[in-house]
Amino acid sequence: MALAGASTAEAQELSRPTGSLEATTDHRRRGLSWSDGDPALDAIVSVPVAGLRLDARGTTTRGARRHGGADAVFDASATYATQLASGISLSAGATGHFFAGSDVKADYGEIDLGVGYALGPLQFDVAASYAPDQAAIGGDNLYLQARASAGIPGTGIDLAAHVGRTSGSTDDPVLAARLRPELGSYVDWGIRAERRFGPLALGLRYSGTDVNTRGVAASPFADVDDAGDRVTAHAVVFF
Repeated sequence: MALAGASTAEAQELSRPTGSLEATTDHRRRGLSWSDGDPALDAIVSVPVAGLRLDARGTTTRGARRHGGADAVFDASATYATQLASGISLSAGATGHFFAGSDVKADYGEIDLGVGYALGPLQFDVAASYAPDQAAIGGDNLYLQARASAGIPGTGIDLAAHVGRTSGSTDDPVLAARLRPELGSYVDWGIRAERRFGPLALGLRYSGTDVNTRGVAASPFADVDDAGDRVTAHAVVFF
């Protein structure tokens, strides 16, 4: 889900179909690698339809142990966004995650809600994604996130930082370790710096978690090696 509260430029982009193709040294979500620590490709297409934004995303997961050896994940989401007041926006939607080549039933869905506030070049967002109790993730899962971003005028450089918290209940500790390696809650954080060159962007991301890699659950899905601090590089083409 794209966080609520798009800037004016982003809002203009969301009024027409957009897309991007990214190559990264490691595809990470919520501080955890989804590509088994290996380089990955990530493609996104967004289309506005009848007041909604429909997003389709495909990411190579490189046989990730976290997702049962899946080769790729395909995300489909629908989001409704509205302005509550000047600079304040609300979005709500749902996202399905579908895994290709997994040795287990790995697909699951989430409900998304976000509020954003734009102040000049600054953008502040808070968002929640909730996955109801599902067998594929061994329980339910809640992700809360706060994010700040800004473009530095005249430089083409965008900066962003976030902090998030993942929690949930556990029915099956083996599968719950996919999204919560210690089965309890954990916190993740990250910083991104990106430089635009027309339709091309180059950047770096740092992400980390407070996951104790020596205390993770005894599960083949916990993927201990890919829950620590990491700096990744990426290149994106926008169209």
